[in-house]
Formats: sequence, C-alpha cells, structure tokens
Amino acid sequence: MSEAKFKQSGECQALSSDRIIAYADHLDPGVYSLHYLVRSVTPSKFLWPGAQAHLQYTLEEFGRAADSTLIVEEQS
Repeated sequence: MSEAKFKQSGECQALSSDRIIAYADHLDPGVYSLHYLVRSVTPSKFLWPGAQAHLQYTLEEFGRAADSTLIVEEQS
C-alpha cells in the first residue's frame, strides 16, 4: 500500500510499507530533516537504513546518512 502527498508544485512524498521517498524540484544548500513514524508489533532488533539523497539527472551529487539500529522491546 502506498500513498503520495503533494505539498507544493514539484514536491511529493511517496509512502509505502518498506520505504519513504520524498521528491523536490529544487533544494537550496543546507540541512534538511524528514520526520516519520514507524510502528512494530514484534519485539526485535531492526536495521534502520540511513537516508540517501541524490539529484535525478546529476547522480554524482548525492548525500547519505549513517545506518542505525532500532530496538523494540516488549512492554512490561
């Protein structure tokens, strides 16, 4: 199941069960944050992949964030 949300002309967020993809026609230099909520019904240790960003037509310009670990514990 996926859902797309359009904010302004040229911007889109596509949400699915295994990924989030955000698009923009233009980004000024700077630091950006994308916040989202995750839910797990199974206690476990999960790999939280780092974000990746790249320009659609200029792939040599890109950015990455570090992977992390998400630990879901059973409530007592």
